[in-house]
Amino acid sequence: MPPQVSAQSTDLPALGREDDLRVSFADVLFRFGRSTVGSVIKKRRKRMAKKKHRKLLKKTRVQRRKLGK
Repeated sequence: MPPQVSAQSTDLPALGREDDLRVSFADVLFRFGRSTVGSVIKKRRKRMAKKKHRKLLKKTRVQRRKLGK
């Protein structure tokens, strides 16, 4: 027989059960509508764009010197 599920257990919040106090940080962020992950991604994109731009400048240094820039 499958285990019995009480009606009370389906009404529990998304942060875990009453007897289980282990809650992930992601669950808390999702529950309260906050997300700090976006800012980390933005910073990484900015850093990668900066590196790409520096690589481009390094690659085209000779051509830019000839043009007088």
